[in-house]
Amino acid sequence: MSSVFSNMFSASRLSEAMTGMASFSQSGAYNQEAFRYLLESESKRSERSGHFCQILLVYWTDAQGRIVPMDSHVAKTVMAALPRSLRETDYIGWYRDGRIVGAVLTVLVQESMAPVASHLQKRLAEVLQSELSIEARRRLQIRVHPHDGHEGIELGEKTIAVS
Repeated sequence: MSSVFSNMFSASRLSEAMTGMASFSQSGAYNQEAFRYLLESESKRSERSGHFCQILLVYWTDAQGRIVPMDSHVAKTVMAALPRSLRETDYIGWYRDGRIVGAVLTVLVQESMAPVASHLQKRLAEVLQSELSIEARRRLQIRVHPHDGHEGIELGEKTIAVS
């Protein structure tokens, strides 16, 4: 009985998180609240199943390497490129609204984590190479991080808190 209640609560929480989606939702990307909920859920599911999940983050930096809001053209291009570069099982959305796009790379076994992440990262970079200017690509960072749901994600000298 408690799992039924838990599932209903989770579905209700996801529904609430998905209301007021960002304008990119037509491309299949989730807003920050819904994306964080899915990231947390996948992390818990991975822990229970013995599989792993990772998070791919795409962000734009200024000349000093600080994370800055994405130009709208860059954001739209990244959001359009991600579904073409990732697997159907991966979730795409805003990790940090307007600044960091994320993708939850789902159901990975320990041995395949690095090769899969590297392959997806390269494929995304290749897709973006033909769609963005050299300057935009120079400012764009694509990183893959393990995610266990308990700690922040290290981005250079900054840590981005998961919660």
